[in-house]
Amino acid sequence: MANAGREDRTLLTIQAGVLTWLIPGLGHFRIGQRGLAAVFFIFVSFPFWAGLAVGGIKNSINPWTNRWLFLAEMGAGGYTTAGLTWNHALSDLPPAAVGSVLNKDQAFMHASADRRKELEASLLKYVSFYPESEIAQIYLATAGLLNILAICDAMARAASGGRPTYASVLPAAETAGGRA
Repeated sequence: MANAGREDRTLLTIQAGVLTWLIPGLGHFRIGQRGLAAVFFIFVSFPFWAGLAVGGIKNSINPWTNRWLFLAEMGAGGYTTAGLTWNHALSDLPPAAVGSVLNKDQAFMHASADRRKELEASLLKYVSFYPESEIAQIYLATAGLLNILAICDAMARAASGGRPTYASVLPAAETAGGRA
C-alpha cells in the first residue's frame, strides 16, 4: 500500500513538471497551488509574449538564427513550440532561411536582386533589429529560464505534498531546563 502512494506521488510529480513546461503555472494549478499558478503564469507569460511582440517572430523563435536563445526559450516549451509552428506558417520564407537573409550569406547573395529585395521585404514585418532585438532576447530568455525554476518548484511541491521544500517539521526546541 505504501508503494502505491509513492507511485501516485511520482506520477503527480511528473505531471506537475510536464504541465508547467507546457503552460507556466499549470503544474501548480494541478497540485492545488492556485495562487502560485497565477503568479507563475503571469510572470512567465508576460515577458515571453512581450519579448516576442518586440522582437518579431521570424528571428526571435528560431533555432537556426540563435541556438542558445532558442535553448533558453525552450524552458517555456508550450509557448516556444507554438511560436515555432507559427513561425513556419508565416510568409514563404522558412525559419532555416531567415539567418541566410539577415546575414546576407552566400546562398542569399546568389539570388537575383529582385528576389533578394522580395525576401527582405517579406521579413521586415516579422523581425526587429538592434536594439529592440536585444531587449526581446533578454525577455524571451528570462521567461524560459524562469519557467525552468517554476518547473523545479512544481515538481518539488508535488513530491513533498504541496509544501515548499524548506518546510520540514522542526524538532521541539529545548528550554533552559532541558525539556521542551
